[in-house]
Order: sequence, then C-alpha cells, then structure tokens
Amino acid sequence: MNILGRPGSVEENGSDERVSQMHVYRRYAARAIADERWAAAEVFLDRMLEVDPRHTEAWLMKAHLYRHCKNDPEAAIECYRKVIVLGGYDTANPHVRAAQDSLESLLRRLA
Repeated sequence: MNILGRPGSVEENGSDERVSQMHVYRRYAARAIADERWAAAEVFLDRMLEVDPRHTEAWLMKAHLYRHCKNDPEAAIECYRKVIVLGGYDTANPHVRAAQDSLESLLRRLA
C-alpha cells in the first residue's frame, strides 16, 4: 500500500526513505502553493511522481495547480483523467471522486 493506502505504492515497492521523501515533497509542494510559488510547487509534485508515478494525490494536486493557478485547462484535464484511470474509476476513492467532479465542472465551463 502507498501512503494513501493504495496498492502498487512506494510503501509496497520501496523503502522507508522513499516514503519519507514523499512526505517531504508533499509538504514542500503544499507550502509552495500556499506561497503562490507555482513553478516550485510543480517541481515538488513532479518529484513526488518520480518516486511514485501512480500517486493519485500528486496527480490531483497537479491538476488543481494547472487549473486554478496556471490557467492551463488542457494540462488540468490530462491530470484529472490520469487520477481517474490510476484510481480504477472507483468513485469510492476520494481522489477519483474529486477528479471526476472537477473534470466535469471544468468541461462544462469550457463548453
């Protein structure tokens, strides 16, 4: 399980050091977003995805960053779709549900 309780994760496939890296990168990304340092936030989210390319929370954060901060709806759509696919289309998964809701809202706005 990964740090969010998902299979195929850092915890299942990696060391405690990698899990620790994920926590640090997430904290730094969240801080950068709070400080409106979008480029720095993207770097830390990308680092999270280097450690665990299936990390749905990182993909969701990246989608929100593209949509709300960087005004890049196309990139946001790609990230939301990635979350949905990685989460197995499982609406019980809170990241999948959030991605589906956000994607639907964004597509309505763009229509």
